[in-house]
Amino acid sequence: MESTYEPATEAPAPTPAPTLVLHWLEQSRSHRILWLLEELHLPYTLKVYKRDPRTFLADPALKQVHPRGKSPVLEDNGMIIAESGLIIEYLISKYGKDMKPKTEGEEMKVKYYLHYAEGSLMPIMLLLFVTNNIRSAKVPFFIRPIARTIANKTDDAFAGPDATSQLEFLESQLANSSTGYFVGGSLSGADIILIYPLQVAVLRAGLTQEKYPLLYRWLEAMQAREAYKRADEVVAEQGFGSIVKL
Repeated sequence: MESTYEPATEAPAPTPAPTLVLHWLEQSRSHRILWLLEELHLPYTLKVYKRDPRTFLADPALKQVHPRGKSPVLEDNGMIIAESGLIIEYLISKYGKDMKPKTEGEEMKVKYYLHYAEGSLMPIMLLLFVTNNIRSAKVPFFIRPIARTIANKTDDAFAGPDATSQLEFLESQLANSSTGYFVGGSLSGADIILIYPLQVAVLRAGLTQEKYPLLYRWLEAMQAREAYKRADEVVAEQGFGSIVKL
C-alpha cells in the first residue's frame, strides 16, 4: 500500500520540498520515523508492509528496497537510507533546524542515545520478546516444560536483570532532567529513538507507572504530542493499530 501525506498547514515545509518515501512495517521501529516526519512537518509518501502472521517476519518485498529487508528505510530524492539512528540523524540535520542540539554537550548526548537505544537497550527487549514467544510456542506437550524452563532461566539469569538495570538507568536520567526530555529543553532525536524500545518495555519488561513513574509519564507525554497522534492516525487509515496504548 502506498499513500502520500502533506505537512500540517501551521508549519511550511522546506523549499524546495523534499521527495521522501518511508518504507513502514507494521509493529516495528519504523513508526518512530513516521512520528519524526510529522514533527518536522515534511511531506512524504508512505509505503506500508505487513508482517507474516505466522512467523512475524517482515514482508520479503522490503529486500527490493534494501538488501537487509528490514524497516525503516527512507528514500530522499532516490537516496536510500537505512537504520533508525542514521535516519533520525539525517532528517534532523537536513530538515530539523529547531530539533538540532543547542550545544556540543547536547549533541554528544543525543548521539549517545542514538547508539545506546539500538546497541544496548533494544537487544535485551528483543531477547525478552523471544523468550516470551518460546513460552507460548505451539510445541508437543512433552517439550513445553523444557522450553519454558529455558526461557525462564534466560530471563531470570540475564534478560530480566539487564532490562531492570537499563530501565533504572533511564529513569535516573529523567530524574536529572528538569524539562521532561532526555536531552535539553525540547524534543530531540534522543526522544525519537527511545520511544520504541520503551514501548516494548511496557509489553515485555515490566515498565509500569508504579515502578518507573518518570518513564511512564514521558511515554504518555510523547504519545500525547499532536505529531505522534497524527502518525497513529495515518497508520490507522491503513488498517493498523498502535504499538502500545497507555
